[in-house]
Amino acid sequence: MANLKELRIRIGSVKNTRKITAAMAQIAAARLRKAQNAVTAARPYGERMAEVMAHLVAGIQENDRAAAHPLLGAREVKSVSIIALTADRGLCGGFNSGINRGVQRMLVTEREAGRKVELTVVGKKASAYFRHFEEDTKGREHLAPTLDTVVELSKTLAAAAAESFLDGRVDKVILVYNKFVSVLTQDVTPEPLVPLVPDDTVTDSLEPTFEPNRDAILDHLVPVAIESQLQQAMFNSIASEIAARRVAMDAATDNAGELIADLTLVYNRERQAAITTELMEIIGGSEALKG
Repeated sequence: MANLKELRIRIGSVKNTRKITAAMAQIAAARLRKAQNAVTAARPYGERMAEVMAHLVAGIQENDRAAAHPLLGAREVKSVSIIALTADRGLCGGFNSGINRGVQRMLVTEREAGRKVELTVVGKKASAYFRHFEEDTKGREHLAPTLDTVVELSKTLAAAAAESFLDGRVDKVILVYNKFVSVLTQDVTPEPLVPLVPDDTVTDSLEPTFEPNRDAILDHLVPVAIESQLQQAMFNSIASEIAARRVAMDAATDNAGELIADLTLVYNRERQAAITTELMEIIGGSEALKG
């Protein structure tokens, strides 16, 4: 009977876990629509900003871009800064581990190439992961799923990236995040952040007229374009985290249901065996008394 008691306790525990995972899946589903809308709403602005930047530099030779604006000038890469966007919590499938492993591979590749690497992380999961490997990290900011947090953090990271590039401390800044493709698909995406790399496929058939002038417009728009790229990445990261958590919790709920069914079957078999054993003992005792 002790075995039956253990099975009842385990079934009850799994049922309680299923309630928790089902509730988390429902919460994630409710938040996902808002996060998807944020990604969708921000995408046209980011695309238009990239298009404007591409047209602005279309008439500038690649060797002259540094003179037009220092954040446009590529140079020999001897040191790299990596910014990794993760979550503060787990229970979201491979969302965090995909970023962490991808950044770890990048660190190995860059160091094998003889480059120095700086690492800035956003989210407690990346901070804990790289602290385990004794990596010196900066950042560790909390990425709350709110517009104010995204705007504030993007300004902070953009300013830090630009400063490190202009000071000559790093020659390239790479942003790594989960790009939201669909509820079931989130792609780990590394993107160059600084120097800003406009789309070179855009060409102007006619030389545009700038007012007041191209340099003044670039001075204003280049930092804004970097902030915009960071904001796009953060909105994608937030939506990807929520989508991954919903999928993970749905799977956990289904698995809990299957486990409950299996345990219930074992419980019923054990119970039936115990009842049969007791009946046989009663019958045996009765027959012994008759004899």
